[in-house]
This record gives sequence, C-alpha cells and structure tokens, in this order.
Amino acid sequence: MFRYFLVPFLCIFCYQIYSQNLIILVSSDSIIGYKINEKPVRDFLGNVHLRQGNVDLFCNKATHYIEENRVFLSGSVKITQDTIVLISENVDYDGNKLLASAYGKIMIYDPATKLTANKGTYSFRSKTADFFGNVIYEEKKSKLKAEHIEYIKPSELIRSYENVKFETDSLLLESDTMFIYRIEEKIFSVSNVKLNGKFEPINLNSYFLFVDNKQGVTKAYGDPSLILTDTIKPESESEVESFRLDSLFVFADTILAINDGNGKTELIFISNIKLFKDNFAAIAGYGKIYRDTEEGYLKQNPILWYDSTEFKGDSVFFVLKGRSLSFVRISGNGKILSPSHLDSLYVHRILSDTINIFFSEKQLDYIFGEGNSKTNYFLKNEETQEIQLANYSSDSVKIDFHNNEVLDVVWYNNVSGEVIPEIIFKKDFEKYYDIPKNYLVLKPMILKFR
Repeated sequence: MFRYFLVPFLCIFCYQIYSQNLIILVSSDSIIGYKINEKPVRDFLGNVHLRQGNVDLFCNKATHYIEENRVFLSGSVKITQDTIVLISENVDYDGNKLLASAYGKIMIYDPATKLTANKGTYSFRSKTADFFGNVIYEEKKSKLKAEHIEYIKPSELIRSYENVKFETDSLLLESDTMFIYRIEEKIFSVSNVKLNGKFEPINLNSYFLFVDNKQGVTKAYGDPSLILTDTIKPESESEVESFRLDSLFVFADTILAINDGNGKTELIFISNIKLFKDNFAAIAGYGKIYRDTEEGYLKQNPILWYDSTEFKGDSVFFVLKGRSLSFVRISGNGKILSPSHLDSLYVHRILSDTINIFFSEKQLDYIFGEGNSKTNYFLKNEETQEIQLANYSSDSVKIDFHNNEVLDVVWYNNVSGEVIPEIIFKKDFEKYYDIPKNYLVLKPMILKFR
C-alpha cells in the first residue's frame, strides 16, 4: 500500500519542480497565439507580467516560445529576483538556464550596488553578471569602470578587464586587469598599474599590485616605482625639471605600504632600490620611510650621491622635512668621496664611524664626522700654486659649507696630520693615499618617469 501512495506523491512532487521551471503568464492586456514550425508561440501585449519561480518579468511586449521555455521581452523591460532588478529595452530570457541576455543598454541594481553596460548577460541561477562595453559598477563610496566586467554576487567577486579605473574618495587605481574581492576587501591588479592618491601626493606604478584593506597592506611588484611630490604633475616640458626636483622617486623590486589603522603608514622598499630627491640619488638593498614623521633609512650596502659627492656606510638614516632632505646620518664605516677640481685624478675623502649631514634650504649646511675621523683632501699652495695633499686624523671633524662650497674645516681632539707636496706624494702615491675603488661607477640616473 505504501508503494501505491508513493507513486502519485512523486508524480506531484516532480510536477511541482517542473512547473517552477516553466515561464508562466501572470497578466497581460492581450494575448495572441500561433505556431512556428508547428511549435506553439504566444505574443503578450501591454502591461506584461510573467513569472518563473521567484523571478518576475515585466515589459510592454513579450514573445513566448513555449516548448523552448524561452521569452523575448521588449519595451521597458524589468526583471526582478528578491532585491535584484534588471532593466533594459530588449532582453532574451532563457528559462531553462535562467539567463537574461541584453544586446542593448542594460542595468542591474540592488540596494547597495549598480551595474550598467552597453550589453551583457545575467544569470538568475548563479547570480552572475557578464557585461561588455563602457561597463560601470557603482557602490556608495566607489566606482569601477572597464570594457568588460564579470560580477559574481554570491562570492562578491568582481573581475574587470581593459581600461580599468577604480575610484574611491581617497584614490584612483588604473590597470589592464583588476579583481576585487569585496568580502575579503582585497584587490589584485595586473599590467600597467597606476595608483594615485587624492589627499596624499602619492603616485605608484607597477606591473602587479595587491591591496589588502583589512590588513592595511599594499604590495607592488614587477618594476614598481613610487613618486611622492608636493606639486602637481607637469603639463609641459618647462615644468618637468621643477617637478623632478620637488619629488621623491623610489624604484625597487618590491614596494610595500603598511597602514596600522591609526593614520601611520610605513613604506618599505626591498631589493635593488634606487632613490632620487632634489640633487640626491641613492641605492640600497632595503629601505623604509615612515610617512607620519617623514623619516627613513637605507640598509644593505647603501650609497648616496649629492651632486658629484659620494656617501657610503653600513646604514643611512634620513629626514625629509617638508618633503625636502634636511638631515642624513651615515652609521658604521662612514665615507665621503668627492672629486677635486684641481685634478680629475684626485678624490677628496672623509672617513668617520658616523657622519651627520645637515641641510638648509636644499643646500649643504655642514658635515660632522664622529669617531676615528680621517680627512684626505687636495689643495693648492697660494704662493707656489703647487698641489698638496692634506692628511689629518682626529676624534671628530666639522666641515662648514656656503653655496655648497667648503667654507671651513675644524678637527676636534687628538688631532694629527701633515701636508705633502705633489712632488713627494706623486713618487709613492699609495704610501700617502689609498685610491678609492669604483668611485661613482654605480651612480644611478633617472632616465624616465611615468
């Protein structure tokens, strides 16, 4: 007996499932029925309302291909499912796939988002949009533009391609391809990536960019470059040089920005660092800048250049007061090398355990070397016009500058030294002076910036 009860129950159950998959008419002003290739077709005219399960379809006119479970909607088309609303002028709706295809302007929106395009499809089964042509995705505080966008609502994943521009109240991000994970609050951009800050003078370019808003981490790699500036980007060739001098340029294999959530940001540079600021250039293996205090440091064989003067040491600390370099400290095996204007073969040298360099109005103010200071420099005898080598050692040394030229040199504590005429030191140069190796060979140059 149970078997006889089960059979009709299953029939009723299967019919209910089947009927839920059918497109049915709710209302229409008029109906016309006919056949195409012996298959039944119905035209609905005026205030058309169709339904399939929890999907409601509204339009001015509809052609229903009954056996195919397909309907073509035209005129003020609106399709709803829960909070989702799709609007277009012409839609081909496949009831078997729950797929709406629009070949003209299309818009999908819910209370939180809106998606518009020149054409596209939307699956009411998987809740996935695939839009093409001038696609715009909008939220309350952000807007995404691209030529092609795929939006997967259940996972809140947005894939965008070609001329991608993502804009929020604080930044503009551009790339060829961009994936946005809304739930995880992550963004991954690929190819021709450009990030511009609206309230901070930051311009970041790279091939890859990864943003994790929850962790406060931004990672750029693939030939990344960073520009920090107080001026607007140059619009003409005459403005290029002033923009370059007023900007901090950083190139590295990897650039990281870490925000602690309290307004403090660290910029970290990893491997093959090249840094340019005013008349300064630098290279290093690792570096960091603290945005709130405008301080930073370089490690792993750092070398700095100021015009034609070279600075070396185990590590370098610097202060960018008002975006201008105001102080540099070279710690551990500090060394300063600069060419002599008397003879290109001669190089001035200052050695100290620690070297402090002070600037005023973008010019050298003074240099103070601390610990085991040694100075080797070349000068000209005012009476004989002969070149001389001055070798001095002391506990510390201070060198004052005016208009970037040496004004005065003072040695402190345990001072000893000698001045050697060229006729003597030339006979046995290495006895009095160690010739610097690879001097200025590695100095980087800005060939271009984006």
